[in-house]
Amino acid sequence: MEVTLYMPYYDYNDGAFDVNNDYYNEDEYIEAVSKEYNKNKDIVYNSMVDYNNGSGSLVQGTDGQTYKFGQKTSQKEEKVAYSSCNGIVYDENGNDDTVDSLITHFVDQKPFIEMLEFDDNTSEEEFIAEVSLWVKEHNAINKYKDYKGEEWAWIKEPKRNVKIHFVNKAGEDIYAILENCKIMDIVDDNSMIVFIEKLRLIDNI
Repeated sequence: MEVTLYMPYYDYNDGAFDVNNDYYNEDEYIEAVSKEYNKNKDIVYNSMVDYNNGSGSLVQGTDGQTYKFGQKTSQKEEKVAYSSCNGIVYDENGNDDTVDSLITHFVDQKPFIEMLEFDDNTSEEEFIAEVSLWVKEHNAINKYKDYKGEEWAWIKEPKRNVKIHFVNKAGEDIYAILENCKIMDIVDDNSMIVFIEKLRLIDNI
């Protein structure tokens, strides 16, 4: 089934993080994003979870300042943005998924497995960088699987909330979040098998 996939990323202001394509090649860009992400990843993850849950919790920033989601932000603060890519979702048997199947997952609210295939021709730069960073974190954890054990690796497996857009049988736009996705396997450069904790419908991206 054809969908549009959206990966969250922090939209750093020019003063905080300036990427100029004249000076960064793809690897350097990913490394720069990775450095910024690792510096703030705990804050980013906890903040996004709180925001999605609507809790509006207070968050301690690396600058020592306390922020609260829902408050007006200054221009110097980072903002969550979403970068898109067209793609196809397959069920755990490798078959094209269907609208009915996705709605069933929403009703069940149970974990499920999907294969996500990305279309390189429609990937925004930030989308590629965020997926590359996610894969890099996955590989870093799984280096220790033989030593620490599969259970340890699974607990430490990095999570992402991936938003999707698709059209239902009535021709209506449907938006959803694939919550707490974990990479189970990398199929190739453009696709991965992910474990999804649950699917939640939302009003828009």
